[in-house]
Amino acid sequence: MADPIRQKEIDERVGRFADKFWGAFQMTENGRVKSTILLYSFCLCWVLLALYGGCFALLNPWLDGLLQGMPVGLVTLVEALVPAVAGTAAAQLVWLLPGDKRLLPASYIWLALLLLACLIALIVMMGLESMGLILQFFGMFVLAPLALGLGSSLLAYYLYWKKKAPAGDPARPWKRQ
Repeated sequence: MADPIRQKEIDERVGRFADKFWGAFQMTENGRVKSTILLYSFCLCWVLLALYGGCFALLNPWLDGLLQGMPVGLVTLVEALVPAVAGTAAAQLVWLLPGDKRLLPASYIWLALLLLACLIALIVMMGLESMGLILQFFGMFVLAPLALGLGSSLLAYYLYWKKKAPAGDPARPWKRQ
């Protein structure tokens, strides 16, 4: 039998964490969102999802006709990578926008969380016997865009952060503007 006191402490900790997390999406007294980066990156992740979906829908029929007669492994690889590279290149245009440069990496993190939830839901709904088909689908249409996009956006943000001049406060040399 579980310890009811210990269970109550765990429930309170989880409740405090959930309140703190969802509190970031609530409005302040003056009507502004507490954490704009969370909200904007969540919205941008849906734009990225549509962008990658459009790249796959537009490029794969053309690539399929172009690669007819080639080995299946090569066709699969090209049909996974070419739309992923095109979508990632288009998504990197967000760097040209003014504002917080953490937006694109945060959007890819949201996208990774959403796609992980979709993977779990697919496995639960379709059962473990179709796991190979699900993983093949996710490997082709999810893994390549997510790895390229997240990797390139994190690298671009790291280079941006490293290039940025440190703050003028000599007491805190680690703080950057």
